[in-house]
Formats: sequence, structure tokens, C-alpha cells
Amino acid sequence: MGTQMREESIRDQVPERELGPSDELRQEATGRTEFEFEIGRLACSESVLDKMEKTKKLKLERDKSLYGSFTKCFEDSFARHCLCDWGDVSQEQKDANDQALKAGGQLFSTYTHDGHPAICILTQSDRSETVIGLPEEFEGD
Repeated sequence: MGTQMREESIRDQVPERELGPSDELRQEATGRTEFEFEIGRLACSESVLDKMEKTKKLKLERDKSLYGSFTKCFEDSFARHCLCDWGDVSQEQKDANDQALKAGGQLFSTYTHDGHPAICILTQSDRSETVIGLPEEFEGD
């Protein structure tokens, strides 16, 4: 997976929709009010939103048993990223993220969940935006 994605091309590679007030979502997901970094505008790829919508419909149809759903995986992944838990990236990427917290630079994390596609999260180096998508949407040119 190309974790060194060029920031200027992110909008071309991840069709997205804004999710809402990012600070409120982050506080709700983590239970915290102070963080190591800003996340800026929060956006999500159409693919991720579609998967969340599908599992939401399945949950309504099949009732209670589905709250190991993709939506729960999304929420867990987002909370972990906000708390500087970089997930299932290489040690080299974890070190790069830790350095980026101190010196600036993009933050990239990946989270795998049994039975669901991996979720990738990229926070821009200027902290103006955080985008959540699937791995194939973040592969470099």
C-alpha cells in the first residue's frame, strides 16, 4: 500500500463527502476533549459511506446481532487515529507519524477488522483535513 500518497492528489483519488463538525465527532468517539493534533475538516470516501449504509440496513433488517458492523469498525478506527494509535501500518510508518506529530507532516493509519475491509485514515500535514477511505483509494501513483 502506498502510504506516501501525494497530498495534492487526494481529492482526485478519494471521492468524498463531509461528515460534519469534526471536533464533536472526535470528542464523542474518544470521550476526550484534548488531542495531540487537529484533524481539520473530516471527509469520508463514498465507498466507506456506502458500506456503512449497507450494514445499517442489514442491522435494521436482521435486528440486534449486527453491531460488529462496518460502522462500528469505522468508529473504532477513527477513535484510534485520534488517539495516535496508528493501527496496522509498518513500524516505519508509525515512526513517521510520531515524527510528523512533532515536526509536521501527514499522518497515515490503517486498521483491519475481521470480516470487514480495512479502513485507512489520512490527516493532511497542514491539519486542514482528515480523509477516511479504503486501502485501494490511497494507493500512490
